[in-house]
Amino acid sequence: MKRTSFAAKIGIAASVAFTIIAAPASAQTDDVNPEEVEAAVRYALPYAFEGYLTKCAAGLDAGGYSFSNADQLRAKFSDGSDAYWPDAKAFLLEMASSEADGMGSVLGMLGDDELKPFVNGVVTAMTAEELKVESCSTIERALEIIDPLPADNVAALFGFLAEFGLASSDQSTSPVGDAAQ
Repeated sequence: MKRTSFAAKIGIAASVAFTIIAAPASAQTDDVNPEEVEAAVRYALPYAFEGYLTKCAAGLDAGGYSFSNADQLRAKFSDGSDAYWPDAKAFLLEMASSEADGMGSVLGMLGDDELKPFVNGVVTAMTAEELKVESCSTIERALEIIDPLPADNVAALFGFLAEFGLASSDQSTSPVGDAAQ
């Protein structure tokens, strides 16, 4: 079975917070556990949001929803996210350990004081790198729609989208049947 790379899975964990997962064709539904994605997303929400703001700063209206509500959204996404660190860390180390380049053993040697800032920076940078500027206004609309949800529910929603997206990428088990083809 072909497995999704560690970098791609970090990208999923980072980008899933603000984009619908477009899982690569090579991904298999058993590659990613939706509950693990949910924990990783919940932890990563504040850092993914910062990456989004960085990428979209020039393309969004300063008086629009994202920037008008940035402080409130930062607080909402940050509040309680550290509680998800142990599960997010386990998810990331598991993904890294599946790589042949030894990244898992290197990351596994780091303590939380070293690993957390590294992961936080990677999530922020990868979100900013992976987002397309053309998506910024769509993501802003999505943020406005999901804003009433608690951050835990936002993460649960994206865990579900991960499960649905991965199932959709499996040619033999499309969740919407033959009509989608």
